[in-house]
Amino acid sequence: MKKPKLKVELRDNTGKEINKKFRREGIVPGVLYSPHDKENLILKVKTDELSKLLSAKSHGLIDLEVNDGKKKVSRLAVIKDLQYNSLKRQIVHVDFYGVTLKEKLTLEVDIELIGEPIGVEEGGILQVELRKVEIECLPSQVPESLKAYLSSLKVGDHISVGGMEIPEGVEVLTAPDRIVAAVVLPSKIEEVVEEEEEVVEGEEGEEGEEGEEKAKGEEKVETKEEPPSSAPKKK
Repeated sequence: MKKPKLKVELRDNTGKEINKKFRREGIVPGVLYSPHDKENLILKVKTDELSKLLSAKSHGLIDLEVNDGKKKVSRLAVIKDLQYNSLKRQIVHVDFYGVTLKEKLTLEVDIELIGEPIGVEEGGILQVELRKVEIECLPSQVPESLKAYLSSLKVGDHISVGGMEIPEGVEVLTAPDRIVAAVVLPSKIEEVVEEEEEVVEGEEGEEGEEGEEKAKGEEKVETKEEPPSSAPKKK
């Protein structure tokens, strides 16, 4: 199976200010760590290339091309963690985890929905509950996706994780009874939405009554204390 490639470079400089400079230049600081390495490799990668890889919705196994300025070394890795700027939703740091061909991986893969359910032609609606599953396997056995065949589903039917096609050598860690997709009648969906709206309205009514009672009680109490100064909330 062809693995996506990602070019990264070693970097010497670290620190908050250096990382800010990298991000302004369209570069994401990162690190490659592995139990097979004595030391972590401090890396940097172009933001647009990393974003392109992520938007392709790859299975996660990457052929990482590490350039130290003199030579290029290929490393098999997965993205272990991505850190974002909460305000701008920009990637601010990436952690890679180095693996070997003999080491089993735990990662998520996409679920590929195949076919049009019979129940949809009968007036039902396809309701998708799950988009990804967690699996464990060797790097050479990582599938692009797991397939869920929907054609035979009638109104009221569903397919669960245990009903999908699982390739040899792949162990699915997601519970087999988790529903992937179901065909339901439109009226069922409308009933669920109405029930949720009723619950929300009921909760708001209770809060309103409590607020009025609290306000009445506060009117009877006199205080000469100064209002507390505002303080930043702890994150």
